[in-house]
Amino acid sequence: MRIMRTIIVGLVGLLMATTTLADTVETTDGSRLVGTIVGMADGRLTIDTQIAGQLKIDVAKIVSITSDNPLVVKFASGDRLVGTMGKTEGGDRSVMKSTLGDIAIDVSKIDAMWSPDGEDPVTVALKKEVEQSIIAAKPSWSATLEAGGTRTEGNTDTRIARGRLDVTRKTNTELLDFYLAAKFNEQDGQRTVNEYRGGIRFEEKLDKKLFWYARTEFEFDEFEELDLRSTAALGGGYHWFNKPDHALKSSVGLGYRHESFDSGRSEDSAVIDLGANYRLDLAPWVHFTQSVSLSPSFDSFSDYRLETDTAFVIPLKNDRWKLKLGVQNEYNSQPQPGLDRLDSTYYANVVMNILRK
Repeated sequence: MRIMRTIIVGLVGLLMATTTLADTVETTDGSRLVGTIVGMADGRLTIDTQIAGQLKIDVAKIVSITSDNPLVVKFASGDRLVGTMGKTEGGDRSVMKSTLGDIAIDVSKIDAMWSPDGEDPVTVALKKEVEQSIIAAKPSWSATLEAGGTRTEGNTDTRIARGRLDVTRKTNTELLDFYLAAKFNEQDGQRTVNEYRGGIRFEEKLDKKLFWYARTEFEFDEFEELDLRSTAALGGGYHWFNKPDHALKSSVGLGYRHESFDSGRSEDSAVIDLGANYRLDLAPWVHFTQSVSLSPSFDSFSDYRLETDTAFVIPLKNDRWKLKLGVQNEYNSQPQPGLDRLDSTYYANVVMNILRK
């Protein structure tokens, strides 16, 4: 019996000790939550309970707080107290049991609360914000290689090849994009298409919606009898919406275009630089993209170039690979004699991510 009594007394003592070390929060609706106070920040107190796990309570709904574990309490005035928390003898107010004695406090005036071996939640939040800003400011690089082609033999021997390399550098405020592209067709040993393009585009955000940009582009087209077409432009743009699965931006600027031809003729003109880019994830397995570029001449709006690229991009099982099905249209309102105004290319390309960091 003596051993049994000793065990019971020990269990009761352990239960009382556990109860003594528990924190208690009473709310305006009469609820009484028992657990361990984790802290208070942004007008909400967090308490860790055995039954319901961590709970967050609006400070405005708290009547009193009792804690046998020391806490650092920061008030809206900037004052701080360290100690345990209890109630007045009448139980109508909370008191702070500090080295200065019992101090009656108004729970609604508490701005933050944390363990003495912890850190001010405001400081923690600021550190986290700075760390996130540093990570966001760190540039990320990506590069994709796009290629497609066909070959036929028999009555007609045909070879068609297309390729494109894109290299992109991004930060939370800047975008730098560089590309090189080429198209080559050959039929019965004779070239029918031989075209090369390249360009650089830089964008910088002015705020969440607005940005400014600068770009330059170069083009060679043997069968357009074009030795060089170079365009440089500067302007501004607007993000109409920019979600991970749905985005649209447009831009307008002023530019300068130089063209030189096999015949020795050259043309220089100021142009208006208009562009738009749209992206929509129709489903996890298919994305729709479209880019539009329009550049009319200042001298005559009837002299313009319109280019569109519309595609469906299908991610493959390996996320480094994609299949891209689309059509490119290039419209020149005043082409060289004997050439069509519209040049359309239908393609099915494989896209590979060769760099992502």
